Amino acid sequence: MGQDRPREPHARDPRRLPSGRWQARVAWWDEHGRRRESARTFASHREARAWAREEERRLRELGRPPAEDALASYLDRWLESMVGRVRPTTLRSYRAMAAHARAALGDRPLTRLTPLDLQAWLADLQAAGKSPRTAQYAYAVLRHALQDAADWGLLPANPAARAKPPRVPRRELRVPTPEEARRLLQAAEGHRLYALWAFLATTGTRRGEALGLRWEDVDWQRRVILVRQALTGTGSRKALGPVKTDGGRRSVALDPWMEDVLRRHREEQRLDRLEAGAGWEETGLVFTTRRGRWLDPGNVLRDFKILLAKAGLPTTYRIHDLRHAMATAWLAAGVSPKVVSERLGHASVAFTLQVYGHVLPNAQAEAAARMVRLLADDLHQPPADGGTGDA
Repeated sequence: MGQDRPREPHARDPRRLPSGRWQARVAWWDEHGRRRESARTFASHREARAWAREEERRLRELGRPPAEDALASYLDRWLESMVGRVRPTTLRSYRAMAAHARAALGDRPLTRLTPLDLQAWLADLQAAGKSPRTAQYAYAVLRHALQDAADWGLLPANPAARAKPPRVPRRELRVPTPEEARRLLQAAEGHRLYALWAFLATTGTRRGEALGLRWEDVDWQRRVILVRQALTGTGSRKALGPVKTDGGRRSVALDPWMEDVLRRHREEQRLDRLEAGAGWEETGLVFTTRRGRWLDPGNVLRDFKILLAKAGLPTTYRIHDLRHAMATAWLAAGVSPKVVSERLGHASVAFTLQVYGHVLPNAQAEAAARMVRLLADDLHQPPADGGTGDA
Protein backbone atom coordinates (compact mmCIF):
# COMPACT_ATOMS: atom_id res chain seq x y z
CA MET A 1 0.00 0.00 0.00
CA GLY A 2 2.82 2.36 1.00
CA GLN A 3 4.49 1.90 -2.39
CA ASP A 4 1.38 3.23 -4.18
CA ARG A 5 1.46 6.63 -2.50
CA PRO A 6 2.68 9.61 -4.58
CA ARG A 7 6.41 9.96 -4.24
CA GLU A 8 6.80 13.69 -4.39
CA PRO A 9 9.91 15.47 -3.12
CA HIS A 10 9.38 16.72 0.42
CA ALA A 11 11.42 18.68 2.93
CA ARG A 12 12.28 17.04 6.20
CA ASP A 13 12.78 18.78 9.52
CA PRO A 14 16.34 20.12 9.86
CA ARG A 15 18.44 18.25 12.36
CA ARG A 16 21.19 19.58 14.54
CA LEU A 17 24.64 18.08 14.00
CA PRO A 18 27.25 17.49 16.71
CA SER A 19 29.14 20.51 15.33
CA GLY A 20 26.17 22.72 16.22
CA ARG A 21 25.26 23.40 12.58
CA TRP A 22 21.88 22.47 11.12
CA GLN A 23 21.42 19.97 8.30
CA ALA A 24 18.60 20.63 5.83
CA ARG A 25 17.21 17.55 4.08
CA VAL A 26 14.92 16.97 1.10
CA ALA A 27 13.80 13.45 0.15
CA TRP A 28 13.11 12.52 -3.51
CA TRP A 29 12.94 9.38 -5.65
CA ASP A 30 15.06 8.53 -8.68
CA GLU A 31 13.93 6.93 -11.94
CA HIS A 32 14.28 3.45 -10.41
CA GLY A 33 12.06 4.29 -7.46
CA ARG A 34 14.96 4.46 -5.05
CA ARG A 35 14.72 7.01 -2.29
CA ARG A 36 17.37 9.72 -2.38
CA GLU A 37 18.09 12.66 -0.13
CA SER A 38 19.63 16.06 -0.82
CA ALA A 39 21.29 17.66 2.16
CA ARG A 40 23.15 20.82 3.04
CA THR A 41 24.32 22.34 6.32
CA PHE A 42 23.68 25.84 7.66
CA ALA A 43 24.55 27.90 10.68
CA SER A 44 20.93 28.30 11.81
CA HIS A 45 17.69 26.29 11.87
CA ARG A 46 15.92 29.08 10.00
CA GLU A 47 18.40 29.03 7.10
CA ALA A 48 18.24 25.24 6.89
CA ARG A 49 14.44 25.20 6.84
CA ALA A 50 14.28 27.96 4.18
CA TRP A 51 16.71 26.09 1.92
CA ALA A 52 14.83 22.79 2.32
CA ARG A 53 11.51 24.41 1.37
CA GLU A 54 13.05 26.11 -1.66
CA GLU A 55 14.74 22.87 -2.74
CA GLU A 56 11.48 20.96 -2.38
CA ARG A 57 9.71 23.55 -4.52
CA ARG A 58 12.44 23.41 -7.16
CA LEU A 59 12.39 19.61 -7.33
CA ARG A 60 8.62 19.52 -7.64
CA GLU A 61 8.73 22.02 -10.48
CA LEU A 62 11.50 20.08 -12.15
CA GLY A 63 9.25 17.05 -12.33
CA ARG A 64 12.11 14.57 -12.65
CA PRO A 65 15.08 13.46 -10.61
CA PRO A 66 17.81 16.11 -10.79
CA ALA A 67 20.47 13.47 -11.39
CA GLU A 68 18.95 12.85 -14.84
CA ASP A 69 19.99 16.35 -15.91
CA ALA A 70 22.69 16.95 -18.45
CA LEU A 71 25.75 18.73 -17.14
CA ALA A 72 24.78 21.99 -18.91
CA SER A 73 21.41 22.10 -17.16
CA TYR A 74 22.96 21.36 -13.79
CA LEU A 75 25.66 24.03 -14.25
CA ASP A 76 22.98 26.62 -15.05
CA ARG A 77 21.17 25.81 -11.81
CA TRP A 78 24.40 25.66 -9.85
CA LEU A 79 25.49 29.08 -11.07
CA GLU A 80 22.11 30.49 -10.07
CA SER A 81 22.58 28.98 -6.62
CA MET A 82 25.87 30.87 -6.29
CA VAL A 83 24.12 34.25 -6.45
CA GLY A 84 24.62 35.82 -3.06
CA ARG A 85 27.15 33.17 -2.04
CA VAL A 86 30.08 34.76 -3.89
CA ARG A 87 30.94 38.22 -5.12
CA PRO A 88 29.43 39.36 -8.44
CA THR A 89 32.93 39.48 -9.98
CA THR A 90 33.63 35.95 -8.78
CA LEU A 91 30.32 34.75 -10.20
CA ARG A 92 31.13 36.28 -13.59
CA SER A 93 34.44 34.46 -13.51
CA TYR A 94 32.67 31.20 -12.60
CA ARG A 95 30.31 31.63 -15.55
CA ALA A 96 33.20 32.20 -17.95
CA MET A 97 35.06 29.13 -16.71
CA ALA A 98 31.93 26.93 -16.60
CA ALA A 99 31.35 27.80 -20.27
CA HIS A 100 34.38 25.67 -21.17
CA ALA A 101 32.80 22.60 -19.57
CA ARG A 102 29.35 23.34 -21.04
CA ALA A 103 30.79 23.54 -24.57
CA ALA A 104 32.60 20.20 -24.36
CA LEU A 105 30.54 18.13 -21.92
CA GLY A 106 27.22 19.96 -21.65
CA ASP A 107 25.05 17.20 -23.12
CA ARG A 108 26.60 14.48 -20.93
CA PRO A 109 24.25 13.16 -18.20
CA LEU A 110 25.48 14.37 -14.85
CA THR A 111 25.60 10.87 -13.35
CA ARG A 112 27.64 9.48 -16.25
CA LEU A 113 30.60 11.81 -16.00
CA THR A 114 33.84 9.94 -15.32
CA PRO A 115 37.33 11.07 -14.30
CA LEU A 116 38.54 9.96 -17.73
CA ASP A 117 35.99 12.29 -19.40
CA LEU A 118 37.32 15.19 -17.39
CA GLN A 119 40.94 14.27 -18.04
CA ALA A 120 40.29 14.22 -21.79
CA TRP A 121 38.48 17.56 -21.53
CA LEU A 122 41.47 19.15 -19.80
CA ALA A 123 43.79 17.83 -22.50
CA ASP A 124 41.50 19.19 -25.22
CA LEU A 125 41.47 22.63 -23.58
CA GLN A 126 45.23 22.87 -23.75
CA ALA A 127 45.31 21.44 -27.29
CA ALA A 128 42.94 24.26 -28.25
CA GLY A 129 45.47 26.81 -27.04
CA LYS A 130 44.20 27.49 -23.52
CA SER A 131 46.95 28.17 -20.99
CA PRO A 132 47.59 25.73 -18.14
CA ARG A 133 46.33 28.41 -15.74
CA THR A 134 43.02 28.75 -17.61
CA ALA A 135 42.60 24.98 -17.76
CA GLN A 136 43.36 24.68 -14.05
CA TYR A 137 40.84 27.39 -13.16
CA ALA A 138 38.14 25.85 -15.38
CA TYR A 139 38.81 22.52 -13.66
CA ALA A 140 38.59 24.13 -10.21
CA VAL A 141 35.20 25.67 -10.99
CA LEU A 142 33.83 22.39 -12.37
CA ARG A 143 35.18 20.47 -9.39
CA HIS A 144 33.44 22.93 -7.06
CA ALA A 145 30.15 22.49 -8.93
CA LEU A 146 30.38 18.70 -8.93
CA GLN A 147 31.33 18.64 -5.25
CA ASP A 148 28.16 20.58 -4.49
CA ALA A 149 26.23 18.01 -6.56
CA ALA A 150 27.73 15.24 -4.43
CA ASP A 151 27.02 17.14 -1.20
CA TRP A 152 23.40 17.61 -2.27
CA GLY A 153 22.97 13.90 -2.98
CA LEU A 154 22.83 14.27 -6.76
CA LEU A 155 26.04 12.26 -7.25
CA PRO A 156 27.51 9.39 -5.24
CA ALA A 157 30.98 10.97 -5.52
CA ASN A 158 32.75 13.83 -7.26
CA PRO A 159 34.34 12.52 -10.50
CA ALA A 160 36.55 15.60 -10.73
CA ALA A 161 38.31 14.63 -7.50
CA ARG A 162 40.16 11.88 -9.35
CA ALA A 163 41.10 13.90 -12.42
CA LYS A 164 44.49 15.59 -12.51
CA PRO A 165 44.59 19.26 -13.58
CA PRO A 166 47.62 20.60 -15.46
CA ARG A 167 50.55 21.97 -13.51
CA VAL A 168 50.94 25.71 -13.83
CA PRO A 169 54.54 26.88 -14.23
CA ARG A 170 55.44 29.04 -11.27
CA ARG A 171 55.98 32.66 -12.33
CA GLU A 172 58.97 34.23 -10.66
CA LEU A 173 57.89 37.36 -8.86
CA ARG A 174 59.40 40.53 -10.31
CA VAL A 175 58.44 43.24 -7.88
CA PRO A 176 59.46 46.88 -7.43
CA THR A 177 62.43 47.45 -5.18
CA PRO A 178 62.20 50.00 -2.34
CA GLU A 179 64.15 52.41 -4.55
CA GLU A 180 61.69 51.92 -7.42
CA ALA A 181 58.74 52.44 -5.05
CA ARG A 182 60.35 55.71 -3.93
CA ARG A 183 60.72 56.83 -7.56
CA LEU A 184 57.06 55.98 -8.18
CA LEU A 185 55.93 58.15 -5.27
CA GLN A 186 58.19 60.98 -6.42
CA ALA A 187 56.54 60.80 -9.85
CA ALA A 188 53.12 60.85 -8.15
CA GLU A 189 53.77 64.08 -6.23
CA GLY A 190 51.11 66.60 -7.17
CA HIS A 191 48.72 63.88 -8.41
CA ARG A 192 45.29 64.25 -6.80
CA LEU A 193 45.43 60.59 -5.80
CA TYR A 194 48.94 60.72 -4.36
CA ALA A 195 47.51 59.41 -1.07
CA LEU A 196 46.19 56.31 -2.86
CA TRP A 197 49.58 55.48 -4.38
CA ALA A 198 51.28 56.04 -1.01
CA PHE A 199 48.69 53.90 0.74
CA LEU A 200 49.12 51.03 -1.72
CA ALA A 201 52.92 51.28 -1.64
CA THR A 202 53.25 51.22 2.16
CA THR A 203 50.39 49.16 3.61
CA GLY A 204 50.35 45.98 1.50
CA THR A 205 46.60 46.26 0.96
CA ARG A 206 44.92 45.08 -2.25
CA ARG A 207 43.70 47.61 -4.80
CA GLY A 208 40.05 46.74 -4.15
CA GLU A 209 40.54 47.07 -0.38
CA ALA A 210 42.07 50.53 -0.81
CA LEU A 211 39.30 51.68 -3.16
CA GLY A 212 36.68 50.38 -0.71
CA LEU A 213 38.21 52.10 2.32
CA ARG A 214 35.83 54.40 4.22
CA TRP A 215 36.77 57.29 6.48
CA GLU A 216 34.94 55.53 9.28
CA ASP A 217 37.45 52.67 8.87
CA VAL A 218 40.32 55.00 9.80
CA ASP A 219 40.87 54.88 13.56
CA TRP A 220 42.94 58.02 14.12
CA GLN A 221 43.25 57.49 17.86
CA ARG A 222 44.63 53.94 17.62
CA ARG A 223 46.43 54.66 14.35
CA VAL A 224 45.01 51.66 12.54
CA ILE A 225 43.09 51.05 9.34
CA LEU A 226 40.16 48.62 9.55
CA VAL A 227 39.99 46.60 6.31
CA ARG A 228 36.36 45.52 6.01
CA GLN A 229 35.21 45.88 2.39
CA ALA A 230 36.51 46.03 -1.15
CA LEU A 231 35.51 47.55 -4.46
CA THR A 232 35.46 45.01 -7.28
CA GLY A 233 34.56 44.99 -10.95
CA THR A 234 34.90 47.84 -13.41
CA GLY A 235 32.64 50.14 -15.39
CA SER A 236 28.96 49.45 -14.81
CA ARG A 237 29.86 46.23 -12.99
CA LYS A 238 31.54 47.87 -10.01
CA ALA A 239 30.36 46.61 -6.63
CA LEU A 240 31.22 47.18 -2.98
CA GLY A 241 31.20 44.12 -0.77
CA PRO A 242 32.90 42.48 2.19
CA VAL A 243 36.46 41.25 1.82
CA LYS A 244 36.86 37.69 0.56
CA THR A 245 37.75 35.83 3.75
CA ASP A 246 37.68 36.17 7.51
CA GLY A 247 41.45 36.61 7.34
CA GLY A 248 40.90 39.51 4.96
CA ARG A 249 39.04 41.39 7.71
CA ARG A 250 41.91 42.88 9.63
CA SER A 251 43.51 45.90 11.24
CA VAL A 252 46.53 47.48 9.56
CA ALA A 253 48.85 49.71 11.56
CA LEU A 254 49.10 53.29 10.32
CA ASP A 255 52.53 54.92 10.62
CA PRO A 256 52.80 58.68 11.34
CA TRP A 257 53.91 59.54 7.79
CA MET A 258 50.93 57.77 6.18
CA GLU A 259 48.62 59.29 8.78
CA ASP A 260 49.80 62.75 7.76
CA VAL A 261 49.29 61.91 4.06
CA LEU A 262 45.72 60.80 4.76
CA ARG A 263 44.92 63.91 6.81
CA ARG A 264 46.10 66.14 3.96
CA HIS A 265 44.09 64.04 1.51
CA ARG A 266 40.97 64.46 3.65
CA GLU A 267 41.39 68.22 3.51
CA GLU A 268 41.77 68.08 -0.28
CA GLN A 269 38.62 65.98 -0.49
CA ARG A 270 36.79 68.59 1.59
CA LEU A 271 37.75 71.23 -0.98
CA ASP A 272 36.52 68.93 -3.77
CA ARG A 273 33.19 68.63 -1.94
CA LEU A 274 32.84 72.42 -1.67
CA GLU A 275 33.69 72.90 -5.34
CA ALA A 276 31.22 70.18 -6.45
CA GLY A 277 28.40 71.66 -4.39
CA ALA A 278 25.10 69.93 -5.10
CA GLY A 279 26.90 67.64 -7.53
CA TRP A 280 28.80 65.91 -4.73
CA GLU A 281 27.79 62.29 -4.10
CA GLU A 282 28.52 61.27 -0.52
CA THR A 283 29.90 57.74 -0.40
CA GLY A 284 32.04 58.01 2.71
CA LEU A 285 35.00 56.56 0.78
CA VAL A 286 38.55 57.79 1.29
CA PHE A 287 39.53 57.66 -2.38
CA THR A 288 36.95 59.06 -4.80
CA THR A 289 36.46 61.06 -7.97
CA ARG A 290 36.26 64.86 -7.76
CA ARG A 291 32.52 64.43 -7.21
CA GLY A 292 32.77 61.85 -4.47
CA ARG A 293 31.91 58.81 -6.57
CA TRP A 294 33.59 55.43 -6.63
CA LEU A 295 36.85 55.31 -8.52
CA ASP A 296 36.86 52.94 -11.47
CA PRO A 297 39.59 50.29 -11.05
CA GLY A 298 40.25 50.43 -14.78
CA ASN A 299 40.94 54.16 -14.65
CA VAL A 300 43.15 53.67 -11.59
CA LEU A 301 45.19 51.10 -13.52
CA ARG A 302 45.54 53.50 -16.46
CA ASP A 303 46.85 56.25 -14.16
CA PHE A 304 49.25 53.77 -12.56
CA LYS A 305 50.76 52.88 -15.95
CA ILE A 306 51.21 56.59 -16.72
CA LEU A 307 53.03 57.08 -13.41
CA LEU A 308 55.29 54.10 -14.11
CA ALA A 309 56.31 55.59 -17.44
CA LYS A 310 56.86 58.99 -15.82
CA ALA A 311 59.11 57.39 -13.18
CA GLY A 312 61.06 55.44 -15.82
CA LEU A 313 59.91 52.11 -14.39
CA PRO A 314 58.78 48.98 -16.29
CA THR A 315 55.17 49.47 -17.36
CA THR A 316 54.70 45.72 -16.94
CA TYR A 317 54.42 46.26 -13.18
CA ARG A 318 50.93 45.72 -11.81
CA ILE A 319 49.31 47.58 -8.92
CA HIS A 320 49.28 44.26 -7.07
CA ASP A 321 53.08 44.17 -7.36
CA LEU A 322 53.25 47.00 -4.80
CA ARG A 323 51.69 44.58 -2.34
CA HIS A 324 54.25 41.92 -3.29
CA ALA A 325 57.02 44.48 -2.87
CA MET A 326 55.97 45.33 0.69
CA ALA A 327 55.62 41.67 1.67
CA THR A 328 59.07 40.90 0.24
CA ALA A 329 60.63 43.88 2.04
CA TRP A 330 59.04 42.92 5.37
CA LEU A 331 60.23 39.31 5.17
CA ALA A 332 63.71 40.32 4.02
CA ALA A 333 63.91 42.66 7.01
CA GLY A 334 63.20 39.76 9.34
CA VAL A 335 59.54 40.43 10.12
CA SER A 336 57.80 37.26 11.29
CA PRO A 337 55.93 35.43 8.48
CA LYS A 338 52.92 35.26 10.82
CA VAL A 339 52.88 39.05 11.20
CA VAL A 340 53.28 39.51 7.43
CA SER A 341 50.48 37.01 6.77
CA GLU A 342 48.14 38.86 9.14
CA ARG A 343 48.96 42.24 7.65
CA LEU A 344 48.35 40.97 4.11
CA GLY A 345 45.09 39.30 5.13
CA HIS A 346 46.14 35.86 3.93
CA ALA A 347 44.08 32.85 4.94
CA SER A 348 47.12 31.15 6.47
CA VAL A 349 50.84 31.55 7.12
CA ALA A 350 51.38 28.53 4.87
CA PHE A 351 49.98 30.47 1.91
CA THR A 352 52.28 33.41 2.67
CA LEU A 353 55.30 31.11 2.73
CA GLN A 354 54.19 29.45 -0.50
CA VAL A 355 54.11 32.81 -2.29
CA TYR A 356 57.11 34.50 -0.67
CA GLY A 357 59.28 31.56 0.37
CA HIS A 358 61.99 32.69 -2.06
CA VAL A 359 62.80 35.54 0.35
CA LEU A 360 63.50 33.26 3.30
CA PRO A 361 66.77 31.52 2.25
CA ASN A 362 68.62 34.84 2.68
CA ALA A 363 66.90 35.36 6.01
CA GLN A 364 67.94 31.87 7.10
CA ALA A 365 71.53 32.53 6.08
CA GLU A 366 71.54 35.76 8.08
CA ALA A 367 70.07 33.96 11.09
CA ALA A 368 72.78 31.31 10.88
CA ALA A 369 75.52 33.93 10.58
CA ARG A 370 74.09 35.84 13.53
CA MET A 371 74.13 32.71 15.68
CA VAL A 372 77.74 32.00 14.71
CA ARG A 373 78.72 35.56 15.69
CA LEU A 374 76.98 35.16 19.06
CA LEU A 375 78.75 31.89 19.75
CA ALA A 376 82.06 32.73 18.10
CA ASP A 377 84.00 33.24 21.33
CA ASP A 378 82.84 29.91 22.74
CA LEU A 379 83.45 28.07 19.50
CA HIS A 380 87.11 29.11 19.48
CA GLN A 381 87.76 28.13 23.09
CA PRO A 382 89.16 24.61 23.74
CA PRO A 383 87.12 22.33 26.04
CA ALA A 384 87.82 23.05 29.73
CA ASP A 385 88.81 19.42 30.44
CA GLY A 386 91.17 19.21 27.49
CA GLY A 387 89.04 16.53 25.83
CA THR A 388 87.59 16.42 22.35
CA GLY A 389 84.35 18.02 23.36
CA ASP A 390 82.30 15.14 21.94
CA ALA A 391 79.16 14.34 23.85
